[in-house]
Amino acid sequence: MFKNIQMLRALAAFMVFCFHAVPQYRAMDGGWNAFERLASLGFAGVDVFFVISGFVAALSTLNKDRTGANAGEFLRRRVLRIYFGYWPMFGLALLVYAGSSAVSVSKLDLMGSFFLTNLDMSRLVLYVSWSLTYELIFYIVMAATFAMSVRKVIWCVHLAAVLLIGFLYFKLGDPLSPVQIFLAFFLEFIFGAILFIHRKALRSRRWIPLCILGAFIAYWTGGAQMATDGAIRIFTFGIAGFFLVTLAVVFEQSRTWITGRYLVELGDSSYTLYLVHLVLLALFATYLRGMFEGQAGFVRELGFFSFLAFSVWISRLLYVRLELPLYAWALGALKVRRAPSLG
Repeated sequence: MFKNIQMLRALAAFMVFCFHAVPQYRAMDGGWNAFERLASLGFAGVDVFFVISGFVAALSTLNKDRTGANAGEFLRRRVLRIYFGYWPMFGLALLVYAGSSAVSVSKLDLMGSFFLTNLDMSRLVLYVSWSLTYELIFYIVMAATFAMSVRKVIWCVHLAAVLLIGFLYFKLGDPLSPVQIFLAFFLEFIFGAILFIHRKALRSRRWIPLCILGAFIAYWTGGAQMATDGAIRIFTFGIAGFFLVTLAVVFEQSRTWITGRYLVELGDSSYTLYLVHLVLLALFATYLRGMFEGQAGFVRELGFFSFLAFSVWISRLLYVRLELPLYAWALGALKVRRAPSLG
């Protein structure tokens, strides 16, 4: 396990959380403009997740014998990881929404949400779950690569990157179709796989300033262009995510800095935070926000940021007490050999 990668998982989940928390912060007249500006780019945490997913998928497959049994084991573990982390949060969301006027359950696609077959965010119980559907497809593709030798997989990964970069370059400024959007995020996944393939070349500290500069330029460009969608998002925030993950790998490979246990543990529970934060924000809007509106500025800020910290803590608790035991049970029930980490 790459400890710095786990730390980045925690950062990416918190970025998405802050992005979705901005409307609540504005509604209670929060006054920290720097937080709003940074949090407004928090959606780019999803791009970091896709790069990390490609890295981890390559780590989990390219060092295995090319057999159907290993392909099946990889796919079962990833599917169980996604669904048994998602379904508890899906049920919790329905319970909360049933007692809240903030969300109309009747307008949601419950079956499509439950099985992750619907990509229409407006009809999803947890509207971040569109990314899980993409992840499932990515993992199916990776499982299929067991039919090829590692050398052929590496060749295909690089070829796919070149072709997709060229395709998206000619789509700059144009709206993308649903299939093209999928291919754009798939490119980020491929970025992560390429990073794993070339990880041994990242043991020198000379890569550190390049990664920092690349991430800064890419994030600054994405923010200036408001690159929330389209091909431009991949060439800004996708590239930024690639440089961030590369930086984390360089730090660890060069032994410059390796994150501590606490941040690794937060990374373990990042999937829980990614899903449950929408439920917690609905509870905040319904029951807590009114307590802070109209209060002195210090009280409002303290209340809001205490809520953010509490949400991180509760996600860790849910991971340890609910998600992890359910995943372990599912692995045992299907007799799937457990991986060293949930990553």
